Amino acid sequence: MMQSSHLSSPCKYHASTYHLPKIFSLPIFQSGSLTKFTSIQNVKKSCVAFSPKGHAAGDLWRGVRGHICAATSSGVLQSQEMKAANPFLNVVLPTAITLLLCNMDRICLSVAILPISKEFAWPASLQGVIQSAFLWGYMATQFIGGSLADKYGGKLVMAGGIAWFSLASLLMPLALSEPVVAAGYTIPAVLFARCMVGLGEGVALPTMNNLMATHIPKAARSRALGLSFSGFHCGNLLGLILSPILLLQFGWRSLFLIFGFLGAPLLALWMATVPATAPIGGPDKAAAPSSVIAGATESTVAEVPAASTSSSGQGYISFRWSTTKGSGSGEAGFRSVFATTATAAAEAAVDGFKPSSSSSFSSPLAAAASVALPEVGVKELLSSTATWAIIIVNIVNHWGYFIYLNWMPTYFNAAMGFDLRSSSFLSFLPWLVMAAGSSAAGLLADTLISKGHSVTTVRKSLQTVAFLIPAVALLVLAQPGLSPGVAVAAMTVALGTTSLGQAGFVANMSDIAPRHAGKMFGLCNTFGSLSGIIGVTAVGFIVEATKSFSTVFLMTAGMYIAATIAWNLMCTGEKVFV
Repeated sequence: MMQSSHLSSPCKYHASTYHLPKIFSLPIFQSGSLTKFTSIQNVKKSCVAFSPKGHAAGDLWRGVRGHICAATSSGVLQSQEMKAANPFLNVVLPTAITLLLCNMDRICLSVAILPISKEFAWPASLQGVIQSAFLWGYMATQFIGGSLADKYGGKLVMAGGIAWFSLASLLMPLALSEPVVAAGYTIPAVLFARCMVGLGEGVALPTMNNLMATHIPKAARSRALGLSFSGFHCGNLLGLILSPILLLQFGWRSLFLIFGFLGAPLLALWMATVPATAPIGGPDKAAAPSSVIAGATESTVAEVPAASTSSSGQGYISFRWSTTKGSGSGEAGFRSVFATTATAAAEAAVDGFKPSSSSSFSSPLAAAASVALPEVGVKELLSSTATWAIIIVNIVNHWGYFIYLNWMPTYFNAAMGFDLRSSSFLSFLPWLVMAAGSSAAGLLADTLISKGHSVTTVRKSLQTVAFLIPAVALLVLAQPGLSPGVAVAAMTVALGTTSLGQAGFVANMSDIAPRHAGKMFGLCNTFGSLSGIIGVTAVGFIVEATKSFSTVFLMTAGMYIAATIAWNLMCTGEKVFV
């Protein structure tokens, strides 16, 4: 007879816990004797030495034995390495620094375009098209980058992105060099240069989402995302501080050259610190005090990951075998055990345990985990209203975000009458609040969830605040005759509270599709990037026609309100995709 249970700690094959054949009652199998029997050095010997015959339990043991032996032979027993790993230093911090440089390379044009447009007589409509060119490339690599990160891991995909956007940043001075200008190819060359930067940076956020889902435990994921996005927003801060200084001192070309060359030390840092593979068994199991997936510690014979119905989202397969009279025995009993555990093993891959096709795992459980998981593509992702909730919010978020990013210095310069240095400094303040808000949002979300609030409630609440308060602030900005102080305060409130969305719709992608976090982010961000292209371009034409930003602010406020309604009707914090 098989008894199913879900445990909050790894299953340990002790005779005192599991009713296996009588041989398991020998002293060597008692918990007090397991230390010397199951030391890392002796696990393989022990696996080979013992194999009960003539009973279905022997089949069960041989499956587990194969799992352990394969693990040891392929170097999976890494308990000491896993304990030494620090996800903050090895994943979150390098990711934050990478996103920082991404935004420095991106935002420098928002400052440089003021003197460039005067030098080359670019109207506002053309400025909008040029600034949107970044998003053409950015949109193109969102889904591809996320899919590659899910398949091959985030380290190499992000490394390729760093190298690409850093080299592409160096193209801008060439695009505006005298030979290109003389040949009449200035605009195509500039559009190409910015599009190439976007292609490289397009993989960054989907890859970040993959790294957070595969390396950071769920209980700390909102905080990790918040810290990573703090780096993202600090890139805007640093770019807005340094760009005017470098521009006035060395000319606008220096921005693209200096920021581009910073990619070399960043790439070296990334390759030296970020782990090539995710923690064995997924971040939640790696975080458990005694969890070594498919391996053994000095007090554990075997630990096999599996699905769980616990609120923490982690657990392990429970094997129980009884030879008492009246219990299920023989092959029929074994099949019933395996049928249940195979399903659980497949579901376990959701939290990170998915033996690759090249792994040496040969147990039935490994086979089940690698075969039974369904493929989830674009069609499947788009079939869920939860996905569309994220897409709708992403579209509106990107509309507002890229308008702020690309047009804020111009707004303070043209509408408020500030000079270049003052415009950049005033644009800096909202991003400072946004960077702080990102970290605070992650901490707040994790705290609320730990206190028993449902993930759905937390995601809905934070995203609602992240859109409704900015909507009110933009309605204020749309009023004519604002003083500079009120304009700066309203813009700061709008951007600062928008950052709460990092613990709303952004974190929700990992909630509903943890195994496909990169792909999900890439898909949703593709829609968002298209919205950004339309928004940034449209602002140029609207401002040129109306000589005012009021229409832009009113449109954006209305979009925030509509998206909030859709979000609360369609969002869920539960897992949707296996």
